[in-house]
Amino acid sequence: MIDKQELHQLINTCDNEIVLAEVKNLLQSEEIKDWWEDLAEEDQNLVMESEMQYKNGNFISHNNLVRQFEEWKKK
Repeated sequence: MIDKQELHQLINTCDNEIVLAEVKNLLQSEEIKDWWEDLAEEDQNLVMESEMQYKNGNFISHNNLVRQFEEWKKK
């Protein structure tokens, strides 16, 4: 559940005019559009495939990738 008081506090302490303008536009928007709907079907399929690969443990952590890259550079 959204804590409106916390949201008010965040807005009150924000000095970034761009962020505030975007929040205002979002709150005044009559239609909230899900970014997923903007993706092409092929891109949606790629995202879903990536999620399945991650769930199946088929990924490499950033730290391991950096470590492997460092080893590769030494060769």
